[in-house]
Amino acid sequence: MIFKGVRRKLTWTALAALLPSLAACGVGEAGLQPRPRKEVGRQGSLSNPRLLNCENRNVEVSGEEDGVAVGPDDLAVGPLVIPGLLAWGSARAEEYGSNHRFKVGAMVRKGGTITLSIPAKFHDSAGLLYSEQARGARTPAEADHAVTFTACADHDTVFVGGFYVKEPRCVLLEFSVPGKATVQREISFFNGKC
Repeated sequence: MIFKGVRRKLTWTALAALLPSLAACGVGEAGLQPRPRKEVGRQGSLSNPRLLNCENRNVEVSGEEDGVAVGPDDLAVGPLVIPGLLAWGSARAEEYGSNHRFKVGAMVRKGGTITLSIPAKFHDSAGLLYSEQARGARTPAEADHAVTFTACADHDTVFVGGFYVKEPRCVLLEFSVPGKATVQREISFFNGKC
């Protein structure tokens, strides 16, 4: 019993000794408020893009070459090239996939970084399938809507994947390269001209 009282007295004495230092730190002052927590969305969302790079990409491609030529049907923005995507407007969906899932690789030039995203307005009708986690999506809304690709430092890098799109339709894509203005491109997914 005697020790209980001693412990209690020591605890109050220690707390009393801390009060001046807490006041000096500004705790309790009206001007200091706790910082609101920044809300971070799920991986692959616009606020938290999925990160794919040389180490965690879902495939190893032998013989990747630098300086791949870009053709008139290829979508090229910054360091990103998506081969043949511009021709999909006049193509038939079944030539590129099934069940609204369309496979097309993305190539990023060596050392480059770019974020590909789909604006919120299109999330119910379009998604990205470049990560292993997104491939199990049952609807476009469950797929990724933002992916940041970072190429290997020493060679152009291929990322295997594609799009989940309730076709036919036109979808706005956004491309962000660090330090540059965001570029928007409307892409036709088997819907003629946008």
